[in-house]
Amino acid sequence: MLLLDENRLFPADPSRRGVARRIYLSVCSLPILSPHGHTQAAWFAQNHAFPNPAQLLVQPDHYIYRMLYSQGISFEELEIAQPEIKNPRKVWHTLAEHYYLFRGTPTRIWLDFTFQELFGLKERLSAETADLYYDAISEKLTTPEFLPRALYRRFNIEVLATTDSPTDSLEDHRFIRDSEWKAHIIPTFRPDPLIDPDFASFRE
Repeated sequence: MLLLDENRLFPADPSRRGVARRIYLSVCSLPILSPHGHTQAAWFAQNHAFPNPAQLLVQPDHYIYRMLYSQGISFEELEIAQPEIKNPRKVWHTLAEHYYLFRGTPTRIWLDFTFQELFGLKERLSAETADLYYDAISEKLTTPEFLPRALYRRFNIEVLATTDSPTDSLEDHRFIRDSEWKAHIIPTFRPDPLIDPDFASFRE
């Protein structure tokens, strides 16, 4: 079972925990200002349904695939940097079989929260529950409530900043800005392709 204690992010000391919780309750209903989100402007410009759990939660998140890579799982096996995952269920099983690696990490904290609070999953992710998770999440992703713009509204986001390459055309940002959808999604500058000689496209 997933056991998400409501005080899990607060100090262990009871007196300090009480103060932290009071501060949190005073601000938790305010709109979210996200200066660094692992999102893509194209999600909101196109507003297409997310295709599958692997393409939503594994492929775009370097905290997940780098952990798996550090344990000997190749990027090819995870189908990283592919425009479309050909075998998403297999990729998902790979995550589930190695989910124990994320114990004690911030990634595990937010994944467990996402699984329980967003998708209603109560069992812990493992090799045995991989298909249960995959099918339940896939079903949710086909509904209008899980389209990118619907989630933006549901999460009460006021500002969402994406991370963008200096070579990005920002076409999707421009599309959102000029559309009738009044969301505040802004680009931020990641200079790696411009200044890091180890970056794959540096010479280009």
